[in-house]
Amino acid sequence: MILRTSILTGLFCLNAIVAWAGLSVNSLISDGAVLQRERPVHLWGQGDPGAQVAVELGEATGQATVGEDGGWSVELPAMAAGGPYRLTVRSGEQVVIVSDLLFGDVWVCAGQSNMYFALSGATDGKKAIAAANNPDLRLFVVSRAASDEPQASVQGSGWLPANKYSVSNFSAVGYYFGDMLQRRTDVPIGLIMSTVGGTLANNWTSREVLESNPDSEAYFKRYEREKAAWPQVLAEYEQARKSDPAAARPREPEKRQPAGYYNGMIAPLFPFPVKGVIWYQGESDSWKYWHYDRFLRDLIADWRKGWQEPDMPFLIVQLAGLKGKSSDDIKTVNENYPAIREVQRQVAREPNNGLAVAADVGEAFDIHPRNKRPVGERLARTALAQVYGVDIAWHGPEPVGVALEDGAAIVTFEPGSATMLGRNGPELADFELAGADQIFHPAQARIEGDQVVVTSREVPAPVSVRYAWKGFPAMELVNDAGLPASPFVESIP
Repeated sequence: MILRTSILTGLFCLNAIVAWAGLSVNSLISDGAVLQRERPVHLWGQGDPGAQVAVELGEATGQATVGEDGGWSVELPAMAAGGPYRLTVRSGEQVVIVSDLLFGDVWVCAGQSNMYFALSGATDGKKAIAAANNPDLRLFVVSRAASDEPQASVQGSGWLPANKYSVSNFSAVGYYFGDMLQRRTDVPIGLIMSTVGGTLANNWTSREVLESNPDSEAYFKRYEREKAAWPQVLAEYEQARKSDPAAARPREPEKRQPAGYYNGMIAPLFPFPVKGVIWYQGESDSWKYWHYDRFLRDLIADWRKGWQEPDMPFLIVQLAGLKGKSSDDIKTVNENYPAIREVQRQVAREPNNGLAVAADVGEAFDIHPRNKRPVGERLARTALAQVYGVDIAWHGPEPVGVALEDGAAIVTFEPGSATMLGRNGPELADFELAGADQIFHPAQARIEGDQVVVTSREVPAPVSVRYAWKGFPAMELVNDAGLPASPFVESIP
């Protein structure tokens, strides 16, 4: 019996699955997959308990015995970038063949709706779709799945080369990131998209880790209440639809399940070696922003532990600009978004983390800005510089120190090849100063070399300075590569 994994992993090929006699390869290792180069090659799947399994991949071979749980696993020596290769897996008379495998770098594209946001909806999405033709960029979309326990496998799209048919519904941020990365590195790039809109960081973190955080208790309790009430809520919704077909469907409990998407959409990826993660999330957590620092740091450490890669790159998209529609929205966003951005900035300063600033490409009244190309390409620049060692501008001006001189806050920025500029000249908006009372007042700011001099008549003795500290800031401070400075707050010694 010879079966191809494109049949085994097809979402609708039920007859083929029924005919399958027992031998399979995990769904991530299917036709067209990109496997992580320069790491031991991990192959695994299912078979008949006690049966022998033999694998061939290029010139490498390996064997395993299927365990009592029906699982088998083989590890082969690391391989360099290249391909295509064919994988042959045999067990008795059963044979599974996986074709067109490439070795390159695999990145996980994860988060909530702004990572989920499809290329077809992006500002220049139609143009990008029409031009897409990159067989060395491969895409895999993980199907949405929440679970009470970590799962062994995922369902998904199967691996597809980037072309006008496959990229349309793929993450716009992910596609722009991967396309630039592949073209600059000239190695195959695989992107695994694992996203669900409206999710919190705790949905993507293991239960074990969440239980060590006392701030998680409220989320567990809320989920249990919502799960118990769901049958009644759904019945009321169906009743409402009879009189109002446009009635809004209530939020499903799984959307708020702590660890739910970790179990269903992240944990099953851990046996599959990857290069790194790009992460776009935080909008949903902004309403309790004081919890986010712990939740984000725990998530990153949790994923690195799962992949057994303590130095795995983790690149974060900082929240985009948003004004809000009502006066209440504006007030809330102006308080919450800057706080989340500061958490993201601080976390990104940790080793092997990175940041793509996006506050300058937001839309005032839409939490889902359409201009995704700069976001994806800033992530790619960060990866190229930090992970691949490419000499490329990858971040805007970064503050490295603040001093007080004659009542002025002197903010010194990291010197480098990129010259610090103002979009509208050397005078800058969106700087503020606070005195000992920690009440911030608008300030005058001017670029002088690699410093910004900030003053305010209302604050003769400043102790803190902050920049772009609002939901929808002007973001005037950039460098000559067009990359913006991150919003920030700094204390004055």
